[in-house]
Amino acid sequence: MKKTTLIFVLAIITTLSFGMDFGGNLEDSTILYNSDSSSFYHADTLSLWLKTDLWKDTNLYISGNYTFTTDDPLFLDLDYLRIENKSSSSINYSFGRFYISDYSGYIFSHKIDGGSITYNMPTYIINVKAGYTGLLFNQSSNIEMTIADQTGSGDFFQSFVAPRFAGGLQVFFPELFKDQDLKAEVWAQMDLRNESDLTSGGKLNTQYFGINLSGPLIPSLYYNSFAYLESGQSYSGLGSDYTILSFLGSAGLRYYIEDLLYSRIAFKFLYSSGDSDYLSSFTEGNTDGDSTNFIPISGKSLALIFSPNLGNIFFTSLSYSLKPFSDMENPMLKNVQFELTNVNFFRSTTGQISESGIDPLSEALYLGTEIDGTLNFRPYSDLGVSLSGGAFIPNNGTDGSFLDTETVKFLGRLGLSFSF
Repeated sequence: MKKTTLIFVLAIITTLSFGMDFGGNLEDSTILYNSDSSSFYHADTLSLWLKTDLWKDTNLYISGNYTFTTDDPLFLDLDYLRIENKSSSSINYSFGRFYISDYSGYIFSHKIDGGSITYNMPTYIINVKAGYTGLLFNQSSNIEMTIADQTGSGDFFQSFVAPRFAGGLQVFFPELFKDQDLKAEVWAQMDLRNESDLTSGGKLNTQYFGINLSGPLIPSLYYNSFAYLESGQSYSGLGSDYTILSFLGSAGLRYYIEDLLYSRIAFKFLYSSGDSDYLSSFTEGNTDGDSTNFIPISGKSLALIFSPNLGNIFFTSLSYSLKPFSDMENPMLKNVQFELTNVNFFRSTTGQISESGIDPLSEALYLGTEIDGTLNFRPYSDLGVSLSGGAFIPNNGTDGSFLDTETVKFLGRLGLSFSF
């Protein structure tokens, strides 16, 4: 028996050692935040990854991390554990824990436990991916939370994300006409909890139908646009169940001037519909039975400081970046890049947003302006340094959207990244 066990273990080690590749990454982040008072935050994350051949045309990918923060000194997480097969030139499949994303990144961009199948053809690509969220940690998740999620009602382990099924069907037509790319997709999430198990809040089921069009307009000028229609149902514990019909749309331009220190000018606007009939909560509380508030599956950062959840948010963003030392002979300084960004935030309606501090009596739509600056420096391919800073100026004056108690917010961040 011992001999058989030893042979089995040696066989596994030999199999994993063949074609093995591994490495890691160390990230350090220090943040100083100032509003009414100053606060300090520090985080160190050590990530390790491994890729190895399991058998012919089938690979195993594993990645995990350990994070130390000033809030939680010990946090271990599994980033992905994926088995991928590429035995066919037209069909690839994978299953396990991995990251999936919609084409825009604003609907669902998150890791998940499930599977994915991709069908590759010369003129189009079809991808189907789906999975379960209930084994993911809340601490490392940006999945949008309902009232029931925030209170943990109905969850066996309150440190885990609420049990939901989420998935999507994507179709990609590269260079369909005149170098223009067309992408269409359908996404959905389903709350798997029993409504009878919830003591506060309710279930949330949503569906998304989207289209994305992008490509060059003229040399050096590119655009990207997308639109999503959301339908859904919220079974609220607040006394009113209602349907959801909402909208998300965005368009942007990017212009590159390589001869001028590799300059790039970018403009983008994004609109997510809101609902003025939300009284008690941003995620739940519609009073007329038909919600028009947009709710994605997972959140995405909109700016360095002020980053509300999508839903009743409209913003415009103008940025300029360049490499100021790109003409110098020093190869290290050539990799210095500076970017300045201006973001103006508005409400789509006079209803609730996800952030606190809004004057409930104000009808102002303009929320405020944020100005951010980022300096990136990569002296070597495996070493990166970034320095970011910004200020958010809320609209808190006469007839402003924010209460007078809301003041200007400042944030500075120093980041280090080392790969090995």
